[in-house]
Amino acid sequence: MTTIAYCKGVMACDSAYASNDHMLLTKRSKIMRLSSGALWGGAGDDDDRALVELFDKIRYPRQFPSREAILKLTFPCDVLYVMPNGRIFNISAEEPEEHQTHWSGGIMEVAESYYAVGSGAAYALTAMECQRSAREAVEAAIRRDLNCRAPVHALPLIPPKKVNKRRKRS
Repeated sequence: MTTIAYCKGVMACDSAYASNDHMLLTKRSKIMRLSSGALWGGAGDDDDRALVELFDKIRYPRQFPSREAILKLTFPCDVLYVMPNGRIFNISAEEPEEHQTHWSGGIMEVAESYYAVGSGAAYALTAMECQRSAREAVEAAIRRDLNCRAPVHALPLIPPKKVNKRRKRS
């Protein structure tokens, strides 16, 4: 019930928030900039504060929380996470199905230079494969996925500033 896409330095999303019985509740953005400068696009439960807190100040992948820490939250999610340097990750957690006892998911780095999550992800990925922007990809998903709604919200990635380290003279 969401489409979030990232391509060419921009993350975009639709605006629909729906209840579990597919009733449209409100319209608002699903993307934000974290204090680290990373872009966060969350599909799934509306209250993702605990998960956002785990990733808010991360600057390097080696600082990522463990898979166990993510799954321990027992929070179903499909997150598009883009670091300030442009590296793209998908963070996911899924509830166990009837025959399972444990949550599944984790963190996966995306090999492509674009990615999408949510119910309209296939439409958005196809649009980006055809050289469309993230915004255009979400617009395409809105036209095809009954669970997505306009307006489209977008945030640009702000690359980190390069710092020239000066060596002390002795």
